[in-house]
Amino acid sequence: MPDTQLFDTVCALIRSVVKLDESVTITPESSLVEDLGVDSLDLVSVFLEVQDTYGVAIDEDDLAGLVTVGDLVGYVFDRRASQAA
Repeated sequence: MPDTQLFDTVCALIRSVVKLDESVTITPESSLVEDLGVDSLDLVSVFLEVQDTYGVAIDEDDLAGLVTVGDLVGYVFDRRASQAA
């Protein structure tokens, strides 16, 4: 189960890359594209920033499954856990 610190950090990365106002609420269920308005270029930037920040590789085959903020946070959590094992 991902922790709130990981969620908060990923949200901060998304806000920074996409230039989202602090008034925009981000929840684990928030869709990156539909709810937060992340376009395709910014989505690539978010994924690259997450990879750089957490030292995890996001496989191209997994991109289609990363629809919500929760999907992305869970993916990072699982990747970090598997690297630590």
